[in-house]
Parts: sequence; structure tokens; C-alpha cells
Amino acid sequence: MPKCRINGKEVEVEAGATIIQAFQQSGAEIAHYCYHPGLSVAGVCRLCMVEIEGNPRPQIACNTQVTEGMVINNTSDNIKSSVKWVLDFHLINHPLDCPICDQAGECGLQDQYMKFGSYDPEMGERKVKKRKVVDLGPQVVLDTERCILCSRCVRFTDEVSKTHELGIFNRGDHSEIGTFEDKPLDNKYSVNTVDICPVGALTSKDFRFQQRVWYLKDKETICNGCSTGCNTKMYYNEKGYFRVKPNYNKDVNGYWMCDEGRGVYKHVNKSERLLQAIKSENGEDISLAPGAAAKEVASLLKTFSPDQVALVVTGQYTNEEYEAMVASFKGDIGSTQIYHWQKKKKK
Repeated sequence: MPKCRINGKEVEVEAGATIIQAFQQSGAEIAHYCYHPGLSVAGVCRLCMVEIEGNPRPQIACNTQVTEGMVINNTSDNIKSSVKWVLDFHLINHPLDCPICDQAGECGLQDQYMKFGSYDPEMGERKVKKRKVVDLGPQVVLDTERCILCSRCVRFTDEVSKTHELGIFNRGDHSEIGTFEDKPLDNKYSVNTVDICPVGALTSKDFRFQQRVWYLKDKETICNGCSTGCNTKMYYNEKGYFRVKPNYNKDVNGYWMCDEGRGVYKHVNKSERLLQAIKSENGEDISLAPGAAAKEVASLLKTFSPDQVALVVTGQYTNEEYEAMVASFKGDIGSTQIYHWQKKKKK
């Protein structure tokens, strides 16, 4: 395992590791946009510049492997100046709409500027205007003028979902991402492109304009939408739950999760809950208050002996919910007839 020195700190990395991975392992900060550990290396943003002792020119950290004894830094005036200039170029055509941008508060562009930028812009030209609110598919909206062409979303559809809906079109400062003709972004993992977008270019229709992220808390949990058990983070506040995002676990879901699993939170929010019970009588549905329905069911159960009553459970509840249901059923009714029923999918 090769050893290197990052900003004066010795770091031992696995063979084949890149400099940016060594930086992350050491805890040292390094600017970057296009690099993502779950995708191939593109090297297009040119932000992760470093100096390597003995090399006359700065190198990008995402595509340079660590070798034994390598001495690296990104704290010299030369590197700081390079990063500021690259940031300036990235921001030439970026709109100043942070106050209305959904990504505000968790934007890679804001973070990079505050850590590595803070420069006085020297560009006086008008910004190139591009399309806004472009409907890419059933789940994702694109604000083209915010895009910095990191190509993460394009690489995701090429390498992870392998559905190839996205590409980069046109040339120069008119380049923009988009979908191929008659091929909307409609795969089962499309919202992952929103997660990995470092700016506010790609937004989820489900979460768009719902909450500011600084009003949300988050907790690590497990998605119970299927048996995979994806590691996730749930984002919530006193008003309810607002989104689910994948949480990295290399042995289960990696960096990703399916679009269907992102909707598992909705049924617990007040707006989705049943406020009345439904009773079928003579072929008609009659609405009842929950309390009245519970009393009616309790009275009806008392007319049967315990061996005439059975509890049928389905597969979408947690172990704690099962325990509460079974304990109540056994204790209040006295029956031990419990059956599990799994609804079969239609072919």
C-alpha cells in the first residue's frame, strides 16, 4: 500500500487509489464538481488541481494515481489562484438565483465558492440565457442555465441505469444537457441524477419548492419498500416527511436507490391519512368516524368465540407494529389464529 504526503500529512492508501481519494481519506478539503465515487472519472471540471513535488505543472487529483513517496499539496498560492479562476469560468453564465433555487443550503457551487472562491468577478459580458423548467420525464425537471456540465447525470444513465437517455448537446457556451429525441428520462432510478447534481439544475418534481433544506432534520433509516433494505436518510420537520435519499452502503445499495422507494414516506403524512373509516353495507360504502367504527368492530367481535376469529397480516408493517397487533389480538380477543397473506402481483 503506497504512502504519500497530503499537505504535510502522511497518508497510506490502497494500491491504485487516486489523489482525490487520498485527500478524502486524510480529511483534507479539495475542490471538485465532476468527480463522484460511484461514477467513472471524467476530469472535466478542472477544479481538483494539486501540485506534485517534482512535477512542473499542476495536475487534476481525480485522474492521477498515488505513487509511493508522492508529496502533494493544494494550499500553495498557485493552486488557490488556479481554483479561483476555474470557479470564475464555471460561474460566467450561472444565474444569480440562489434565493429561489431549490438547491440552496446544500449546493456544491455555493460550498465551493465559500471555501475556495470568494473572488471579485472580472467578467463583464452578459450571461448566456438557456432554457428553464425543462420537463425531462415524469420525475425530474431541468433548469438548464444552472447546469455547469459536470456530466454526472449523463454518466449515471450510461454506467449505472444503462438507459442512456441523457447527453450533452451543442458546443461551447451553448452546450447543455438534455434527453435524446423521443427518449424521456423515465428509468426506475432517474431521481438519483438529482441527488448527484452538484447545483440546482436537476430537481425532483416531488420535492421541488416543498421545503427549504435548512428547515429539515434528517435521520438514517432503512427503506421498507421491498426486501432489498436500502440504507436511506429521511428528511422531516414538524409538518411531516418530505423526501427520502439514499445513504451509502457498499454491501446493499451503494450510492443509489430506486424512485419507487422514495415515495414510501407519503402514507404517514397527515394529508395521506384516512380521516374516516369505510363500512360496506348492502353494496354501498358508508363513512364512519374512526372512534365509532372501532366501537362497532369491537361489539361485532364480541359476538364470536375466540376460535371463530382470525388475524390476517400483510407484509408492509414493521416488527414493532406486528408485535403490537399480535399482542392486542391475543390479549383482547384471546385468539391465536394468525395468518400471513402476501398479495400476488398480477402477471
